[in-house]
Amino acid sequence: MLLRTIMTTPAYLGMLVLIGGAAALLFYIAWRCLNGDTRTWALLPPFPFQVSKHNTWPFMLLMIGLTLLTALPSVFFEAARMEEARVATWNVVFIPLALVILSFIWWPLAWTPRWFRNWAAQNNPGATPWTLEEIERVKAAPPSKRRNRAIKDIARLAGEEHVKGMVPEGILDKVEEKGIKYDEKHGITPGMDSFERAKIIRANRARWKEEKRQQKQARRNHQS
Repeated sequence: MLLRTIMTTPAYLGMLVLIGGAAALLFYIAWRCLNGDTRTWALLPPFPFQVSKHNTWPFMLLMIGLTLLTALPSVFFEAARMEEARVATWNVVFIPLALVILSFIWWPLAWTPRWFRNWAAQNNPGATPWTLEEIERVKAAPPSKRRNRAIKDIARLAGEEHVKGMVPEGILDKVEEKGIKYDEKHGITPGMDSFERAKIIRANRARWKEEKRQQKQARRNHQS
């Protein structure tokens, strides 16, 4: 009866699909970052207003996904007219939500993957998170999409010489060239920190959006 009510009520069904789909997407992105195949994110600048020592945005996504997952039962409780249970669910949501806020300030290394803990223990933010043993293990693994992702990441962080002949020549040059063009487009210089970069990018996007709006308005006026 309850399942039938949910399946035949667009509001309940839509909430299930929306919340469940968003949580699944966030879990997938976090898993892709934390399973060790790609580690470039660990060396990226932290989010604006983030004060933690290391970049922790995959953990933020993980906790946001957990927050959504915790809120999911409220749809069933509301459909079953169990108001007290629905309210209790939304009180529980504050637990993972607090961890989202915590991740902006600090994240326990004990709650991170082993490769991340080992890298953070070096106390050298610029060091590559790939060890020679891990590189050899990836090279010896059977061909797969995960192995290809890891090899490209190793080439990017540790150098193409470690996986010579295993990645197309010049592939990293294209990535670097794309990044340089992106910075030039926004007027970003190497000395800028993440706060300055974010501020400039937001300002440029707002300006370009306004320019497009004015151009569309001008075309409409011209046609009329």
